[in-house]
Amino acid sequence: MDPSPTPRADSKGAAAMRWIEISPGFACNCRCSGCFSCSADPNLQMGWDEVLRWLRYGRSKGARDLWLSGGEPTIRRDFLRTLKAAKKLGYRRIKVQTNGMMFAYETFADRAVAAGMNEVNLLLKSLDAKTHDALNRTPGSHKLLHDGLQRLREARLPDGSKVRLEGDILMTSRNYQELPELVQWYCEQGVVHFNIWLFSLVDQGVRDLRRLVPKLRDCMPLMTRAHDIATAHGATLCSLNTPYCVVPPSHWQMQFDATGMELLVVNPGNQAFMLQTSSIEQGVFGPACDRCAVRNACHGIRSDYLDVHGDTEIRALTAEDVGDREPKGQVLDL
Repeated sequence: MDPSPTPRADSKGAAAMRWIEISPGFACNCRCSGCFSCSADPNLQMGWDEVLRWLRYGRSKGARDLWLSGGEPTIRRDFLRTLKAAKKLGYRRIKVQTNGMMFAYETFADRAVAAGMNEVNLLLKSLDAKTHDALNRTPGSHKLLHDGLQRLREARLPDGSKVRLEGDILMTSRNYQELPELVQWYCEQGVVHFNIWLFSLVDQGVRDLRRLVPKLRDCMPLMTRAHDIATAHGATLCSLNTPYCVVPPSHWQMQFDATGMELLVVNPGNQAFMLQTSSIEQGVFGPACDRCAVRNACHGIRSDYLDVHGDTEIRALTAEDVGDREPKGQVLDL
């Protein structure tokens, strides 16, 4: 019996899966505000046999690329073993999503690269160490991240090329004003792609973190400036969880297309789902949305955001608003 749901079929009827994201467990060496890992059971972990089974399953269904996430994947004892198995199975891109702290330790980055890792997605919170550490609720995490980044910049793949560096920016009321400076600095450090995530209350647990959710209308001028800075550096920037009506049409290219990734997410407990069906991607639509010219392309807005700020920012776009621009988001398969 297949261990996961059947991936979406493409237009020819073949199974469409290009990425598989495996989250082997939720244990982490940070306690980031709003992260599911803080409320999940840290003992809920995949054993090695289960990790290997999913690696094989992904390849059997056509997945070429692996996204290893968590929790924090680098603290698992089978981290290097997982990378080696993925490489042996023929995964082309082997991406590790991480807070970067473990890479600060001597030889760790080189060992991971030798095992098969060729891409790293770093979690970026702030250029200010105090703010970064506070959002991580982990003293010293900012310094470890930057020390790890330096070692990753120095690491080389077998062919002599550099590790591809990406950054996830969790946008909160504490850091959104520094988005342009944040993107500028990390571009200069060799980061070539950024994902901006709007802080979510979905996984906040019992803590009230509503104060950390910024208004999109306040964030958008800074997000578009950050996008333009990334573009000037030859990098790309993608915004997740933003409906088309709050993004200037001139910057619709920074919208994210979850469906286009063809990514199966696998969590402990045999939980598997296609990315576009996840709670974080499932937006809701208000009355105005029914009249919107881009309704069929939009993924709506998260309900937890509406619970905090309401729907006053949501409006129906007209054909005149759209003009000749195509409302088509980016696929994170760059």
